[in-house]
Amino acid sequence: MRQNFLIRLFCLCLFPVFTMAQNTDNFRQPYPLGTKLPEASAKNFIGQAYIAPITVNRELNVPMSNVTFEPRCRNNWHYHKGGQILVASAGIGYYQEKGKPARRLYPGDIVEIAPDVIHWHGAAPDSWFAHVAVSCNPQTNEAVWLSPVGEKEYQEATSQAENVYAEANRVLEAREQAIVSIAAYTGKGDLAHLRQALVKGLESGMTVNEVNEVLIHAYAYCGFPRSLRAIQTFMQVIEERKSMGIKDVEGREASAIEDGGSRYERGRDILAEISGTSAAVPKAGYAVFAPTIERFLKEHLFADLFERDLLTYRERELATVSVLAGVGGVEPMAYGHMSICLHLGITPEQLTALLNIVEINLGKKSSDPLRDVLGQLTDKK
Repeated sequence: MRQNFLIRLFCLCLFPVFTMAQNTDNFRQPYPLGTKLPEASAKNFIGQAYIAPITVNRELNVPMSNVTFEPRCRNNWHYHKGGQILVASAGIGYYQEKGKPARRLYPGDIVEIAPDVIHWHGAAPDSWFAHVAVSCNPQTNEAVWLSPVGEKEYQEATSQAENVYAEANRVLEAREQAIVSIAAYTGKGDLAHLRQALVKGLESGMTVNEVNEVLIHAYAYCGFPRSLRAIQTFMQVIEERKSMGIKDVEGREASAIEDGGSRYERGRDILAEISGTSAAVPKAGYAVFAPTIERFLKEHLFADLFERDLLTYRERELATVSVLAGVGGVEPMAYGHMSICLHLGITPEQLTALLNIVEINLGKKSSDPLRDVLGQLTDKK
């Protein structure tokens, strides 16, 4: 009985319901969605927005509301006589002051808007967005609404922010840029935006098996749950494209391993090859403190995974650094793998391009810590 239960549980883990596109039911955010804007307010928006008051104690004199925007939704140009503070809480959005480039917003970003500064804010073209709006100086504050942000104006503003690094990023091939995006979103667990990255991977010429290999590789750095959820998302993308008459190339399987040596030795030698560090160097740190994990790393990660020839060592390391950027808080591991990247001939400019892509996809909170790591590595040279 217990065995049958475990088998059913395992199958549920592998084949749960497909990830659906974001909507009011599954857009994940820390505050309530609330209700659709009342007609008097909605006339100052293009697209659908929702509002939920957060503070109810008027004696505190700090009115705050959660505002949620559907993709492409934005408010008109306007200003606040007493100023405003925005705290981005979910999705990806934009803020633009009159005469300045638009700023792409990610969860945790804060925008301080001085009194009488003309601006607009709203969602990215391909993403839901939510922020907390804080009304400053409420006793005298008032919003003054101006002209709408037209489609052409909105498209130019958002495209400029999205493409700010486009020229510099050409040091990475289209396939490599796709790998970076796929791996970063997988590491972050951002399935909604992963869908678009998966499509770009296929459109860059990657086969289904090669894209799958990036998602399989990711599990070693962000865990089975995020890897499996990414694979399930890819399954849905493939089915949707098939329903539209798009036949994606499945591609070849990984070649059989012919080396007869032990998995530990094979993994040890691969690590020595890609890192440039002799396998004869005495073990230290975690390898001494927890020898079991060191054996798992050599046997499974650097043998079972890195030996699979659907991705090159270079591509695997680009994917690894991108996954780690998505995970966050693992700078020592990023330092090691960025060192491997440099040893494999990936240039600092190419690693900068990788971090540019991470910044556009996930925000500066994901890219900046690794920019510091790259700076440390290049300063050593």
